[in-house]
Amino acid sequence: MFTIDCIEDLDFRLADLPRCALPTRVLVADPEHFDLEYAINPHMRDEHGELQRVDRVLARAQWQAWVDALRASGAAVDVLPALAGQPDLVFCANQALPVASDVAPGGVARVVPSRMAHAQRRGEVEHVVASLERMGYRVDAPAAASPIEGMGDGLWHPGRRLLWAGIGPRSSRAAWEELAERYRVPTLLLELVDPDFYHLDTALALLSETTCLWWPAALSEKSQALVRALFSRAIEADGGEARRNLACNAFCADGRRVFIDAGATRTAHELAQAGFEVTALHTGEFLKSGGSLFCMKLLHGPI
Repeated sequence: MFTIDCIEDLDFRLADLPRCALPTRVLVADPEHFDLEYAINPHMRDEHGELQRVDRVLARAQWQAWVDALRASGAAVDVLPALAGQPDLVFCANQALPVASDVAPGGVARVVPSRMAHAQRRGEVEHVVASLERMGYRVDAPAAASPIEGMGDGLWHPGRRLLWAGIGPRSSRAAWEELAERYRVPTLLLELVDPDFYHLDTALALLSETTCLWWPAALSEKSQALVRALFSRAIEADGGEARRNLACNAFCADGRRVFIDAGATRTAHELAQAGFEVTALHTGEFLKSGGSLFCMKLLHGPI
């Protein structure tokens, strides 16, 4: 078995695991059709239980500022065309799990299509997977077990051959167990216990090999113990910002620069105090749909 869900079964240190390269490319999806047409997470309804309303012009501006910031940081950015009828495609972390060439058996980069938990989003998967295939990924079969939502719940550890996997509302234990065995990758299963944190990427951001940003209460106690055991520095987000601004949906590709929602000011201060270079960006229109910066990209490579 390659999956571990409690500290008692943890039989390695990070230093024991093979090194791997940091991802090299970022895929983003054009938000032309972004809107709120249904509710599949608690963030999508307002205090009266009504669907949130999106200012699509402002959403486009916020998305463009995000893409501009990525490019200014030196990231190689690929833009996925919009797809009519798929208002959540902009959250393109969810539809696939890339397995980089230096992680995949045989040295050939693979992509595993997701099995989305909600029917409304299932039409996004083929669009994203086809784009990755054109870039050079070999498309493998999805996990037989269902559901599983790509890099919304699957986070590759920076610089090491290790996968963190969320289990709960969107991804099943059985699916992650299957993929861990298929690719022979040590996989740490973290149980999500708060419905506001429906993907692992809303509760945990892997900033570097030794540092994470997280909101511990989103995870079960035994899952919290795993995080504390593997990271020498676990920065705790402000609780209100973690829930309201999805502060832990931050993104850091190089172990130095962290992108975070502009409303998460207390959390940003903690990150700066820890030595990170913080870039704050407004994602308010996307927060209405339950996503922020990490959700709005797929980090992948090397191919």
